[in-house]
Amino acid sequence: MLLLSILLALLPAHDYHVSKTNVRYVADKNQVQVEMHLFVEDLEKDMMASGAPEALEIGTKRQHEDAERYLLSYLEKHFTVNWNGLDLPLEVVGYELADDLHGLWIYQLADVAGPPAEVVLKSTLLTGTYADQKNIVKLYNGTERSATLLMSKDQTTARY
Repeated sequence: MLLLSILLALLPAHDYHVSKTNVRYVADKNQVQVEMHLFVEDLEKDMMASGAPEALEIGTKRQHEDAERYLLSYLEKHFTVNWNGLDLPLEVVGYELADDLHGLWIYQLADVAGPPAEVVLKSTLLTGTYADQKNIVKLYNGTERSATLLMSKDQTTARY
């Protein structure tokens, strides 16, 4: 683990602040599935600004014992999906570090009654810490992409 910490410290910081999220309607399961990719260092920094402890180390063997609780609370506050007039109770079903150790993939899902007629997304992910943060959300109706939405500190809500 010490080697991992040293390697992470040697990797250059990134100069851009962007997240990407796929929101998928899966008809045969009557579900909305969400796949979210964030820079883990940025996420932890934003979470700490909201009161989380330092050294969360999300996704590692040294993960703080309360990291998942802080992550769930953070996501609930900063990312919401309103599906056909109903706020979805998104459930985190897993998360993992990306192969590059910079990114964190977060997987969420919620049961829905039917396909999207109107979807309202709210994303304030990382915008508290990074004024230049961009959150890209792709909405899929089945296998086809219905929309690509660009959200930011100044544009936190999008409707489709």
